[in-house]
Amino acid sequence: MRGKTGLAFAIAIALVSCFVVFRVFRQHRQGEYRTEDDSGMTEAEQILTILTPDASVDEFQGFIEETGKRLGMKIRLEATSQDAESREAQVSNLLTSGNQDVDLIAINDEMASEFIPKGYLEPLGEDVLPEDIRSSFPEEYFQKVCMYDGKVYSAPYMLDIMMFWINQKFLEEAGVSDLNTEDRFDHFLETDYGENRYAYGSAWEQSYAYNDLFQTVNMFGGDYLDWDNGNSRAAVQYLKNLVENGQTPEDQVLDQYEQMEQKFIDGRYGCIYLYSGAMNIFLNSGAYSDEGIHVSSIPEFYEKKTTIATWQFAINRSSSHKDAAKAFIRYITGDDGAEYYSNCVQRAPARLDILRHGGVDIPDIEVVRSYVNTCELLPRYFTDSPMSGIKSMGTLFQKYIAGDITMDSFCAGAQDIVDERKS
Repeated sequence: MRGKTGLAFAIAIALVSCFVVFRVFRQHRQGEYRTEDDSGMTEAEQILTILTPDASVDEFQGFIEETGKRLGMKIRLEATSQDAESREAQVSNLLTSGNQDVDLIAINDEMASEFIPKGYLEPLGEDVLPEDIRSSFPEEYFQKVCMYDGKVYSAPYMLDIMMFWINQKFLEEAGVSDLNTEDRFDHFLETDYGENRYAYGSAWEQSYAYNDLFQTVNMFGGDYLDWDNGNSRAAVQYLKNLVENGQTPEDQVLDQYEQMEQKFIDGRYGCIYLYSGAMNIFLNSGAYSDEGIHVSSIPEFYEKKTTIATWQFAINRSSSHKDAAKAFIRYITGDDGAEYYSNCVQRAPARLDILRHGGVDIPDIEVVRSYVNTCELLPRYFTDSPMSGIKSMGTLFQKYIAGDITMDSFCAGAQDIVDERKS
């Protein structure tokens, strides 16, 4: 009996020791992303509500579940609309109402440009985003999109790069190896691919045409803020010529990205410009391969420039769980969190150092890295009312494409739109 009692006592001691070690380890892991300000959070304060368009995405849900365990908090997800205009209106209503139930909001560039100057978001200090983390984001982009009056208001976590995608079958029919030079590109455009097949495709619905126009201005060495610039004018003339020559369809003025992506998958287009976030869509379709549709380098007409965008997390200034929100941002922008997020959801991290040198395992990672390493990464330009400015430019562009206004009228109108400078 005495031996059994001693054994039971030893087992009990061992179990208690294991429990203590586990608690210490867990507290250490949680402490990596907390400061003295939030280490004393009550149980109620450890509940975090995130508003995001990814709320129903399985991979993101898995990331959130594990992150909640690592941070020792309960995280709830609420969905925003997938439609850009509806999403902006939804978030705007929430912020202007002073809603305290949502703590963190996933915002894109358009929402950042609108909501940050209005004072709806909580500034992020050095305790949330220290200098070494801030400097890991694309510098010009971070300063123009995430900062206002010298303060930081949003933390990028996912990077989208405007990439050039081609259908290898079209290349073979045109008899060219790539589209890196203007001569080869022109030959590719001039090749007859048969009925209902076009060398170039895009999404020119009024809320999306802005992206293709901006990137084409980059490709021609123009300046989107200067419509007296000859290269800017040449870029928009080039897009009109594509329609007039039957190299791209005029009916794409009705298409958003979803329709363009499907048409590209179906083999209707030879090349498109589209953000890197579409990689998984093409992979899941089975059409992505060296013999099918894939990413190519930016055509070298002038300098190699491309636009970038990010998704960012921002703290609702009316939130009652700001300490928990700050702890989450510290984690997802930290070394471990940024890498873990990227691998969970198969998206490029916003931190360039993690993207270039971290243990990131996403589709075609070397292609993504080549863009980051060889292209000048440019932020897009937004007016004080981003969605209004985007739609105004899209409507003006559609009128020019349809022949309802002249080049001079388009450029004068475009200049008026971009001259709505931020204060």
